[in-house]
Amino acid sequence: MSEYSDPANTDLMEEFTGLFNLPGEGFVAQLRNGGQSSLYDRQGLQYLILQRKQEGQDAEAAEQALARMNAVQNTIGLQLSGGS
Repeated sequence: MSEYSDPANTDLMEEFTGLFNLPGEGFVAQLRNGGQSSLYDRQGLQYLILQRKQEGQDAEAAEQALARMNAVQNTIGLQLSGGS
C-alpha cells in the first residue's frame, strides 16, 4: 500500500515516527496510527511483523522501524569496536 494511494485515509495509516534509546531498555521504536502511538522493542517489532504478515495485514511501518533500529545498533557497534 502506497502512502499516496488515498489522501483521505492518511490519518489511518501507520507510520514509523521515532527511535529512542531508553535507559535500561535499549532502543524502542514508536509507531503511530492516527491518534494512537505505540512503542516496541526489537522482539516486539519482530513479533508484530510476523503476526501481521500471517494475517495478510500491512507491516511496512514496523519493517521500516526494525531496519532503522538494526542500522543504528550496527553503527554503534562498529564505533564501539573501533571500526569505521
